[in-house]
Amino acid sequence: MGTKHLSNDEFLTRLTTLLSTTHTSNHGSVFLTQKPLSPSSAAASSSIPSTSTSPPQILIRATNGKSKPHREKGEKEKLSTVVDLEGMDEFYRRYAEVCKKGMEGLRKRDRKARKRKDKDKGKKGGKVS
Repeated sequence: MGTKHLSNDEFLTRLTTLLSTTHTSNHGSVFLTQKPLSPSSAAASSSIPSTSTSPPQILIRATNGKSKPHREKGEKEKLSTVVDLEGMDEFYRRYAEVCKKGMEGLRKRDRKARKRKDKDKGKKGGKVS
């Protein structure tokens, strides 16, 4: 995949925009993933050989979850950044703030209607005497 990683500040700014866009549209999903970035995987993606003495890093990704038809239209948004060990505490502090802010407007799922529906089904499917 030839995507370029954003700086940490740019990633957080665009993540804030992505979360607010999803919130204002009243539907949609944002997928957040994290994984350790090993020196061998970084060396495989670049043509420069690595000596594997580089400090550990973490790859953070975010996407709005749009499917293939939306990707072809250019509506799918993919963000990624690489966080170094030195700046990890500061990044995660700011990352948590952005995620919490983006989750403020979420509505709690209405499970009462589903429970009522299941209960009514149970009554109809009872024993016949």
